[in-house]
Amino acid sequence: MKVFKILIMLFVALAFPMSQRLFAAPTFQVYIDGATAGNYFEDHDTWFTADSSFNLIVVGAYGPRTISLSEVTLLLSVPDGETGTIAINGGANLLIAPTATGTPPGVYNPDELADIDPLGLGTPSGYSDKSFLPEGATFNNHYPLQEDISDFMIYSLPDFDDLEAIHNYDADNGGSITVNGHGEEKVFGVTVTGFSRVHFDVYGYETTSLVKMFKNTWDINPGSHDSTYTIVPAPGAIMLGSIGVGLVGWLRRRRTL
Repeated sequence: MKVFKILIMLFVALAFPMSQRLFAAPTFQVYIDGATAGNYFEDHDTWFTADSSFNLIVVGAYGPRTISLSEVTLLLSVPDGETGTIAINGGANLLIAPTATGTPPGVYNPDELADIDPLGLGTPSGYSDKSFLPEGATFNNHYPLQEDISDFMIYSLPDFDDLEAIHNYDADNGGSITVNGHGEEKVFGVTVTGFSRVHFDVYGYETTSLVKMFKNTWDINPGSHDSTYTIVPAPGAIMLGSIGVGLVGWLRRRRTL
């Protein structure tokens, strides 16, 4: 009987932290302040904005066993072959520097072959494929994080600490924003020129502990916790426009009856 009780207590002790993590915010998220959640073409369950200047909120969440969130990287996907500029202003929060060839920060160059800065100094580099992804990372392949769809830019971010209550910016099922979890939110001012679309993801290295053992894994935001700037209206605006056109037609038909 005592053995049975011990087993039950052990199960509860292990299951409770897992259930906390299951329903908490994901480890990484990226959200555009004031964006509308929805779908546009193959980009589903995403936060959209048509404003070329906006605040980008990057979130790192600590689970019950998280020790650190390091080597955090902001990943930008732009349409294959397009060129433009992306200015990112985050003060001390963002570590960026010109590339070895002198390309200014935020200027996309599909032929740039500079390596990711191993010291974390944040040198941005343009890539036409996913050669920059860390070895051993098995990230989801959500749209448009695909080589035949996009070219890429990366920016190194400082580590995320366990400082504050954080939000869960979930773009699934029309979108919801709730206070759920603990970690850190960093805010960056972003201005986009030239590109018709810029999709934002974030990935990093999570170190966790379990009974004096350490586990290190690469993690990226889910497809429902990413954001996209696009020159077309946000999905909500498209939906409202369609309703307005239909309403005008309905009123005109009523007048003719």
